[in-house]
Amino acid sequence: MPADPPRHATYRAGALAAVRDAYVVLLPISLFGVVATLLGQFPIPAVRAWLESRLGQGWTGTADAVVQSTWGVLGLALAVTIAAMVAQRAPRGASREPLPPIWVAISALVNFTLCASATGPVTLQSFGQGSMLTGIIVGLATPALLRPLADWAPMRRLAIGYDSNPVFYHATRLTLPMILLGLLAKAAAELAWRLPRPDLRWVAEQASDFGVEWLLTPLAVAVNQILWFFGVHGGKVLESHFGFLFTQAGELASQDRVPRVLIDNFVHLGGSGATLGLLLALLIAARDGQNRRLAQLSWLPALFNVNELLMFGLPLVLNPRFVLPFVLAPLVLVLPPLLALHQGWIVLQPVQIPWTTPVLLSGWWLTGSWTGVGLQALGLGLSTAIYLPFVRRDEAARSAERLDAFQHASAVIVSEAPRSDTPLRRSDHVGVIARGLLHDLERAIGTPALSLVYQPQHRLDGSVVGVEALLRWQHAGYGAVRTDVVIALAEQGAVIAALGAWVVDQACARKAQWNALGLPQLTMSVNVSPLQLSQPGLHRRVAEALARHRLRPDELELEITESRGIPVGDTADENLAGLEALGVGLAMDDFGMGHASLLHLRRFRVAAIKVDGSLSREVLAHPVSADIIRAIATLGHTGGARVIAEFVETREQRDRLATLGCDVFQGYLYSRALPAGECLAYLLRSVQPVEAAAG
Repeated sequence: MPADPPRHATYRAGALAAVRDAYVVLLPISLFGVVATLLGQFPIPAVRAWLESRLGQGWTGTADAVVQSTWGVLGLALAVTIAAMVAQRAPRGASREPLPPIWVAISALVNFTLCASATGPVTLQSFGQGSMLTGIIVGLATPALLRPLADWAPMRRLAIGYDSNPVFYHATRLTLPMILLGLLAKAAAELAWRLPRPDLRWVAEQASDFGVEWLLTPLAVAVNQILWFFGVHGGKVLESHFGFLFTQAGELASQDRVPRVLIDNFVHLGGSGATLGLLLALLIAARDGQNRRLAQLSWLPALFNVNELLMFGLPLVLNPRFVLPFVLAPLVLVLPPLLALHQGWIVLQPVQIPWTTPVLLSGWWLTGSWTGVGLQALGLGLSTAIYLPFVRRDEAARSAERLDAFQHASAVIVSEAPRSDTPLRRSDHVGVIARGLLHDLERAIGTPALSLVYQPQHRLDGSVVGVEALLRWQHAGYGAVRTDVVIALAEQGAVIAALGAWVVDQACARKAQWNALGLPQLTMSVNVSPLQLSQPGLHRRVAEALARHRLRPDELELEITESRGIPVGDTADENLAGLEALGVGLAMDDFGMGHASLLHLRRFRVAAIKVDGSLSREVLAHPVSADIIRAIATLGHTGGARVIAEFVETREQRDRLATLGCDVFQGYLYSRALPAGECLAYLLRSVQPVEAAAG
């Protein structure tokens, strides 16, 4: 059954994205080719001589082989990659068999080779940059045509039963469709090759009436840029179809042909699109993030007019945000050198300039004067000015997209937290962000990026009885990261032990400082993940921290958080017993709505029970919440535990919680969580009136 129009619309959108992303996927082989090209065609003779003395006389052959193995198969690689990505992203109906990407890629490989054979014997030259347009067409057409052929009943005669091996099933199901599609590709390529080709020399004849250079040079530049925007090597297309319009390397400027050397050295500064100006704009406007890093990586290749990182990494290909400056900048840059050439301000020397010659140096070699250098410097300034506002707009959009992706990933990390390390194993953007955050978190432990803030806890009479230490992470790129995200990542990534040990040590150190300032009566509460209870020796590490900072055990209280259920096992029981024997208070956090089980109250002595915040917030609006809190308070008091209510924001709410049996209150009614210095000042102000009243 044919797909409905919305599905086709989605397919087309996915196809365009697949073309752009295919260039990104192929970036490693492109950069491999870049390195080989720079080494093999380094423009400075002294450097080439040094390389030959170090690497031997045959080293350029190796560089050429690398170029042929990378750039030399770029067209074929595009066809295979695009086809596989389109198939992978195509919408799937519940009752339709999918097109496995591996078979689509194989079909694209065959179809591309058959198309290349239409022009003559297939050689390695058939697969390179000159065939990028063919690669894009084949890559898009293969999954689009293979889909209906695979669904066509006559094409399924070789298919075996669906209860067979899945690989064998798909192989037999797609055999006839792939054969028929290959024959169609061959026929279409042969037909296209045999179509009569128009004689384009009339273009030059007509343009001669207006001045070939002034008319055709900007036109050639515009066509080149438009082709490159769609991922097609504009230079190869112009050279193969309009080569007669251009002067060749080493030729003097001609009035009846387009000066190719002028375009290469005064327009395409840094590569097609005058992307050296884009690079400067990125360095100016991109303060951090992906674009800043991309600019840093692109700087050295761009000096030698290699811009693959910018073309495919930013990307410029099929990127609507940069289509205008990508076309406009070269069109603007073509005018000053044309004017200088016609006015006699520069004279192009009959020398061959390697295309990898750096900007400014090529201007001097080509013109033999500082005027050529100045023209290139002017071009750099103009292209930078053209790109700059678009870079700033792109930076703003990327920042918003990056923040949205981070927030989405954060929500997924927390929602999937109970399922072990699921987010870290994902292969999508969420997984990439989760793994990156985990690595950043590991590096942040023990640095100023991680800190503790402290929220005071009060009795009903207003006296301060303790503080809760709360973790904060100020990420260099994302800013403040939610604490529940930090804990979930630490638990999923097996760094919770190291993070927890750091938190306990920092909290004990802070408590020791406050003791020296006259605040020994306060209890320091620290959150502990249930997973830490499964770590052997937790109670010993806590004892070491207390001894290191000369604190009494009763000055520290560990709140067992409800991110997961409290583990059952010998190690957990040993830690709980050891902490209880040590004299450290144990509290149940978020009691009433999480994983807490009443049976855990039999395993260890609970010094405090902390009412879940969702119950505290709704105590005035929902009678059921009040009933649950009353039951929790009764249970806690029976066992000799204090009952703590958090998220207390109004007096009315506090008074209601007090009547239900809560003993200690924590929330914005008293204070937000404060940095250490501010919390110390708050505590000193709060303790002094109580001491005065007691005196």
